[in-house]
Amino acid sequence: METVRSTIRCMRMCFVFVAAGLLVSGSALAGTARAGEPATAYSIAVARVCAGALLFDHAHPIGTRAGALAVARDIRASTARRLRRVEAIPAPTGLGLLSRRWITLQRLLAASYARAWVLIYDTIAAVETHSQPALLATRLQRLLHTPDALKRASGRLELRLRVPDCTGGG
Repeated sequence: METVRSTIRCMRMCFVFVAAGLLVSGSALAGTARAGEPATAYSIAVARVCAGALLFDHAHPIGTRAGALAVARDIRASTARRLRRVEAIPAPTGLGLLSRRWITLQRLLAASYARAWVLIYDTIAAVETHSQPALLATRLQRLLHTPDALKRASGRLELRLRVPDCTGGG
């Protein structure tokens, strides 16, 4: 049980470090925008909403499936709140479609993080014998990388729009 707790604690710390990195990169993004560019105001406004975003906003009990489900709900809800604020920012001419695609990918990415969080809990909780932990690392590695394709696709749009990740998952 202590291994499960330390693994979950380690996962939470990884998310905290990623969020801190986003805060720094979001600040750098806002500082590098040049006045007079058509998309600058949009990029800065989105950065104000998304910079420093955390994967989930509230503390949750860990070590139970109910806690994992609560985290998953919080991941979806916190991203949804930020994205509603982003949607209220008018996208510049020519970037509306790109912006809507990015917002859609952000929602899918948050859902992927939420699903992975619960599946990681379920995978750790299912380990019953001493021979199973050997498989645990492989399964956890696969689950941790499930969102990678969405992260890459979203990252490409973030570069084009000059906006930070808004999910808090990095």
